[in-house]
Amino acid sequence: MAGITTAAEMASAVGVDPETFREALRDSDFPWHNPPDDWTVEIDGRQHEAMRTVLLIILLKRKAQENMTRFVNDISP
Repeated sequence: MAGITTAAEMASAVGVDPETFREALRDSDFPWHNPPDDWTVEIDGRQHEAMRTVLLIILLKRKAQENMTRFVNDISP
């Protein structure tokens, strides 16, 4: 049997604010999540994979923003 994880645990593990992650999850409007239920899922299940995808998008957006900031700082006089 696989373990259980939460949105807060997943976010904290990669340095993302748990509330930011939960907000993105709510915005994703997954049909399998019924508010105000907790974001608790079975590790490696389909729901976990969906949550990991949302978390990856947050991380990619963060990286893109960091790169843009670095670029602007590099070209600024």
